[in-house]
Amino acid sequence: MSPRRLTYVRRFKISDDVLISILEYLDPPSLWRACKAFKRIYQLTMSYQSFRYKYELATLGMKDGPVTHARVPPLSRLQFLTAYRKDWSRLVWAHETRAQIPHGARAGASGGFLQQIRDHGGSATLDLMELPSGRTSRPPAATRHLRYITSAIESIAVDQVQALVVTSHAFSHQGQVGIQLHFRDLWSFNKHPHARALSYEFSTQVSSRLHRVDITICGSKVAVTHEFSGGRMKHLIINWYTLDARWLDDEDIQFLDETYLLGINRKTGIPVLCLYNISKASTIAILREFELPQTWDRSIIEFSPNNSPKSDYSLSPNALFYPAPETRILAIKARNPSSDARPDYTPRNWLFIKESYFRHPSRRDPFRISWKQWSQYCLVKEMVNYPPCIRGPYVMGTKAFFVENMQPRAHRSSHGTGSRLHVIDFSPFADRSDASTNWAIIGLKAGLVPSEYAKTIPPATVDGLAVEDMCVTEDNIVLITEPRHGYRLASILTFGAPPVSVRY
Repeated sequence: MSPRRLTYVRRFKISDDVLISILEYLDPPSLWRACKAFKRIYQLTMSYQSFRYKYELATLGMKDGPVTHARVPPLSRLQFLTAYRKDWSRLVWAHETRAQIPHGARAGASGGFLQQIRDHGGSATLDLMELPSGRTSRPPAATRHLRYITSAIESIAVDQVQALVVTSHAFSHQGQVGIQLHFRDLWSFNKHPHARALSYEFSTQVSSRLHRVDITICGSKVAVTHEFSGGRMKHLIINWYTLDARWLDDEDIQFLDETYLLGINRKTGIPVLCLYNISKASTIAILREFELPQTWDRSIIEFSPNNSPKSDYSLSPNALFYPAPETRILAIKARNPSSDARPDYTPRNWLFIKESYFRHPSRRDPFRISWKQWSQYCLVKEMVNYPPCIRGPYVMGTKAFFVENMQPRAHRSSHGTGSRLHVIDFSPFADRSDASTNWAIIGLKAGLVPSEYAKTIPPATVDGLAVEDMCVTEDNIVLITEPRHGYRLASILTFGAPPVSVRY
């Protein structure tokens, strides 16, 4: 054969300078995948602080925050992110703060604050204690404490990014339960400048006894959940800018964002997950229905809210980095009905799925999707080898936490609480560790690989008391104990202490 007819394959080596210029355009997930595909790219990434920082962001399912690199350089960000990852992976907190919750006070956490409501019969005291955060340059010594005297309120939600506080008060009107909402500025407690009115009143059209009211804020939308005697639920979805509103009767609801909302409903005896379009609060429409397992037909089914940012716009401007909204997981728990005074101590099944599965509904999908079809994207954990005293799951980003109170109070010794803190990590690119065998379903298309870790809670952290409730934020775990001597203890565990060079 003539040499002119031979085919030559020539390989050209891209210089490091050119390759670095290309890598600078990659987002963290793309850089991580390139590192796994090419050893040379991995070696370059480990040699440059800015690339290694991106790589670690992908490992944790995080994004770079709005704080400029001129203000905090890549090396300092990398040092803090590394400490943050190590602390959360092994449940080793850097700071521990305490607060006492008086008997009868309502307590919880939202918007980066630990909140307490103390009723004085016609008036109330609202205490807002800011939670520490190294990511947002808010160390424990620099946190703010707000106290307001207000008219009677029973529930509250805080959105620090919008400087919004929403409170509610229940009253009786013509034999029916009425609710009054207030939309206040976080820092002045006056009317919020974006609210159409300071207050908004409505009737629930229900005369049964009201057990609780929960408030959830998602951008311009607010959900007000009412639980009445007999387990009846009603939810008001309201645009707090315009005061357009609509009622839903689902068993439970959860925002995906300002456009989509999920609800749990029962039709023809089969529990279903409804995907709603709530872009206009006054004209809510169902886009899809997803059948839940038929074995859950007699179960109480609830969402476990995810407390990480729902979008790239709902985060603090001082955040060095933050959980990527596209990596959020959705958790649903199903439990058997119980006559126990603490029914949430009887868990049964926990379902986990990527929240992004619902964010972009395909037009090709049928209106009603069978459990057999969409279970391929789910993981279901059976809580069968744990004691009955389980609190959780509490979800933040790609992690789910729960507390295991191993012994009832009557059988606990003075040497230990018998309580353990568990974390299930679904970070998309993290190094894998052993997971338990209690997974009933692992969908082939789930794209979630759980890593599990547990740690005994030191008795000194909770004064030897059992944990009754828990709140999780991007930087903190708040453990609220059972009452003793007229108060409950709130232990605030802060993760990710920045090195001195990171303080900004």
